[in-house]
Amino acid sequence: MRGRSVPSRKLFLGFFPVMLFCLAGAAGAEASLRWPDLAQVPEPASSSLSAIEDEVGPLPADAAFELHRWNRFPSVLVFDLADFDAQNAMFSRLAFYIEKRGYRGRLLTDAQLAGKHGWNAHDYGPESLAAFYDRAASTGFRLDPAESLLRDIALREGILRMRDGSLLPGSGAVLSISRSSSKYERRLLLAHESYHGIFFTHADYRALCERTWAAASDGERAFMEKLLAALGYDSSSHYLVVNEFQAYLLQQPSRYAAVYFRRVASLVPDIGGTTGFEKILPDLLFSERTLESFLRDRYGILAGGATVDGRP
Repeated sequence: MRGRSVPSRKLFLGFFPVMLFCLAGAAGAEASLRWPDLAQVPEPASSSLSAIEDEVGPLPADAAFELHRWNRFPSVLVFDLADFDAQNAMFSRLAFYIEKRGYRGRLLTDAQLAGKHGWNAHDYGPESLAAFYDRAASTGFRLDPAESLLRDIALREGILRMRDGSLLPGSGAVLSISRSSSKYERRLLLAHESYHGIFFTHADYRALCERTWAAASDGERAFMEKLLAALGYDSSSHYLVVNEFQAYLLQQPSRYAAVYFRRVASLVPDIGGTTGFEKILPDLLFSERTLESFLRDRYGILAGGATVDGRP
């Protein structure tokens, strides 16, 4: 399966052609990795995103991941996993349950996950994590060691909380990338995921994203919903669509946004060809400017993962 050319969720364009990620991972791949007990997981290191992206090459020994706390937003955790197999072991079942078209709301067995790849990077807020883990607990679904460890870390960090035997949302967010991605890809992926981290943890920004989506033109919303469906998302989820809308708008520097969306327009059916898309493009760019202006003024963050004073 490795090397098969299919679009994946994290489809990025910075200054170069569209990058199509096509990597398969099998459930159960964690057997060759060392998944520690919670007591063996140290406090997350406070790190900038640029410091995390610079960490390339294999992890020490047989370690499955390194854990970071985003220094700009300390309730956001970043899992840097050893490779795509390790990332799949911890996050793929969650990805299918929360986001994937045709699978959302289903707890897939290891056999059903075999040969499927989640995403090349991940992001989950408290509500999604609580829904997944509480459903698994209430139905007696057996989780793999990596997934159980993710739950325990989220509980320790307050992203999840336990009350009367039920798992409930806390506050914070979980992001992930892997060492299977190149340094260039890690930068693009972390840029995209960082906006999800802000979305999950800041109600004022989330509210702005909702207002921006509501004010978007019909053509702009239709384009984004069809693009997300083409990338494998369940675009029937309003919350998911709004969250991805803002991240895809902002993942590249604003000067490259038009180039990016022109490239990915080929993935979107029924938009009236080039002429139809060019009518939508100014609306997308206006929404991008609206979101970036807020992030710049409030947090000193620009589109493309950059900050006003330097790298994040």
